Amino acid sequence: MGKSVCAVLIDTVSIQEYIFSSNKLKENMGASYIVDNIFKEHLKSTLQKIFSIQNLNINEWKEKPGVYTIFHPDVKFEIGYIGGGNALILFKAKEKIKEFIEIFSKTLLEIAPGLKTAYSISEEFDLDEFSKSLKKLRDNLIRNKNRFFPITTIAKYGFTADCPHTDGAADFLEKDSKFISGESMAKLNMAETARNNFRDTYISKEFTNKYTFTYNIDDLTTKKGLLNYIAIVHIDGNKMGEKSGRCGSLKEIRLFSKEVEESSSEAFKKMISELIDKIEEGVVSEKSGFYLKKTLEDGKEKVILPVIPIIRAGDEVTFISDGRLGIWLAEVYLKDYINKKVLGEKLSACAGVGIFKSKYPFYRAYILTEEVLKRAKKASRGKENSSYLDFFISSRGVSGDLENILKKYFKGEEGDLHYGPYRVDNDKECNSVKNLKNIIKEFKRYPKNKLMKLREVLFEKKEMGEMFLEELKASKQIKLNNLPKSLWDNNQTPYFDAIELVDFYPEGLL
Repeated sequence: MGKSVCAVLIDTVSIQEYIFSSNKLKENMGASYIVDNIFKEHLKSTLQKIFSIQNLNINEWKEKPGVYTIFHPDVKFEIGYIGGGNALILFKAKEKIKEFIEIFSKTLLEIAPGLKTAYSISEEFDLDEFSKSLKKLRDNLIRNKNRFFPITTIAKYGFTADCPHTDGAADFLEKDSKFISGESMAKLNMAETARNNFRDTYISKEFTNKYTFTYNIDDLTTKKGLLNYIAIVHIDGNKMGEKSGRCGSLKEIRLFSKEVEESSSEAFKKMISELIDKIEEGVVSEKSGFYLKKTLEDGKEKVILPVIPIIRAGDEVTFISDGRLGIWLAEVYLKDYINKKVLGEKLSACAGVGIFKSKYPFYRAYILTEEVLKRAKKASRGKENSSYLDFFISSRGVSGDLENILKKYFKGEEGDLHYGPYRVDNDKECNSVKNLKNIIKEFKRYPKNKLMKLREVLFEKKEMGEMFLEELKASKQIKLNNLPKSLWDNNQTPYFDAIELVDFYPEGLL
């Protein structure tokens, strides 16, 4: 037996379900902030209350990853690490674990009704056998999550109305005189704080007086009367659980958590910075079809950025943007993120981009976007440190899961019309994002009616498409020199996606 202490591992359960349980974006943002804050202020206040501490530095583990204070005679607890929706807390006395769980759980019931947490306890957590001890804690955590289903909202009774946003009891009065659930109320109360936090964190100081974020989806779209689309972007690091599991010491996992958080935060700041640069340069402007709305904030008129951050936690990112910016923003983020290293190992990640009409049910759109991300993740498996991006455009009312939609609506006589997922980190591959953009750039010069005809013939036999291309060559209306030589490649066509994206990828960003 080495250096043993008592330990508790905390996990936030079904975070996506909690954040996106409502179709109201304002609630989604507030919920995200609540989740992000439980291991900051609320964990801090709980520990301060139990141990009667006035000032607790909640980030000491991050600032001094190689220093372990738990064995000091005067120290009664220590934060092991915080990251990936988990927190490991070390205690000297096992009695304090029960008290901690009771107070922390009660705090969460009050400030985050509906949010579920799970706990795993070890009374002999051996820091000299850290990897083995943590694995036991994690295995037990999985069992606990499958065994216990805590009730974290007020139960509904026969005389209680249903909340219009969630399936909870409508027992709180909202500002607009609607009754909603306590869960919805808690999320709405945090929405403005969340928006301000995103603004202060990700917009550089030189531009905070000029630009801001919104929590209103209508602020992202263009002028009234035009066809408006939004993009939902979901990005996730590859094999992060596996990489975390390889950490052999508390110091390593602290450094891992810290470096992952910093890499993601820096990539997000870079993405917002590049968007502002494009607005300042006039690339994203009214001239190019973007109608950036303005709002009064703190007595100043500010431009609303056409992007809404929702989740930015560890290696996971979710945001909404104008439909024409989704793929570009995802690529900007990925290219910065994958150039970073964690514990000396290069990072990789995948992105799913769903493009939908602005009135499309938000939760349904998010679920489809998650499926798009899964396709990108699947493509990255078996290829070391590969990063992929995939997309889906819903221009019609479709139902069912993504695979069935692609089979039903995106299949021609010769094979799959969708050519993705697209590789971000290797321009030499046929299905690279760079090649996709080159085709889009070429198609931007073509008459719209010719592109729509080409799109049509892709559903038919290969001969029909080749015949149409020959007609175009003969008419000398269109040059085909810069396009792929063949319409079809292994029962897939690189043409269809590019045609679909002509209106969803501004020329100045290609």
